[in-house]
Amino acid sequence: MNEILKKFSLQGKNALIVCPETPYGREIAMGLHRAGANIYLAGDPKVQASVCDEIPAAGWFDYEHGSVQSAIQLEKEVREQLETLDIVVENGLYTAMSGWSQSYDDICRELRATHLGMMLTVQALGRILAEQGHGSVLLVADYGALVGYDVQNYEACPEMFDSQFTLLKGFVSGGVVNYARQASNYLAEHGCRCNALAFAPLEGVCSKAFEEAFTRHSQVKRLLRPEDVATAAVFLASDASSFITGITLPVDGGYTAK
Repeated sequence: MNEILKKFSLQGKNALIVCPETPYGREIAMGLHRAGANIYLAGDPKVQASVCDEIPAAGWFDYEHGSVQSAIQLEKEVREQLETLDIVVENGLYTAMSGWSQSYDDICRELRATHLGMMLTVQALGRILAEQGHGSVLLVADYGALVGYDVQNYEACPEMFDSQFTLLKGFVSGGVVNYARQASNYLAEHGCRCNALAFAPLEGVCSKAFEEAFTRHSQVKRLLRPEDVATAAVFLASDASSFITGITLPVDGGYTAK
């Protein structure tokens, strides 16, 4: 293997993926695994069995995304069980909230489970990376982090409208853009990096009508495939991107470039 290709290798590195059960988690995990990383997962114990059936994990940590005490416990257990932590994938920003009629308590609960969870994860595990003096953090979102969700994409599939045009969806996804910048400032002082990924919808997940509308607007006339997720994550996790930090990388076939 030549020196350039070696930069993309994750051989022997330990990667911890938070909330692997939410969108893009499996594809990221499999990509990092195929690049040589040891995969560890942190999430709701109720989904452990089903997730670990799909992802070859070297270990599992119970983790309540958005809980201060759980973040403290996760940091403690990672320090005890892993000799080094090289890659952190924060994948807990998925929100299933629909519509615009939520109560104050519902909104607070959802923001705690998403934005607060992201900040607590990066704070707790970022301390480990900073002490080591190396590591890469990936924040995961979708294309809505960079542009609004286009109402015209749902004209032929109104059943999707209520789940996409929600009180919080665009805000939650968009929060990664500035948080990646903020976290990268701190981590860079300790030789670590933080970047975000903004993915298009995965092929075969949405309705055919939505897929056709989305691809009409994009430059690459297809939807996201698992290998697109995997290769982008490997790039930002690996030494191939060692001079890149604080960015949000669109992996969307040019959708947000138009």
